[in-house]
Amino acid sequence: SDDATDEASIIISTHACGSLTDDVIRYAVESRAASVSVMPCCYTGTAKGTPFGVQRMFGVSASADIKRSFLLHDAGYHVDF
Repeated sequence: SDDATDEASIIISTHACGSLTDDVIRYAVESRAASVSVMPCCYTGTAKGTPFGVQRMFGVSASADIKRSFLLHDAGYHVDF
């Protein structure tokens, strides 16, 4: 069919500042992209929803990426750092 939703898509994002990385990931999951690759930056405020102990132990950037990894994993993606 000519419907765009029938085609495989790849989402690539570089330097998606702050929560823009989360928006890109949500878009990829919602659109059922075949593959997603992100290179986040500017982590301020991105660890919201991650337990404080995890943030304290791993720092804000790793905590945000751990949270993002679980979101992608739960959506059926293979996740690697």
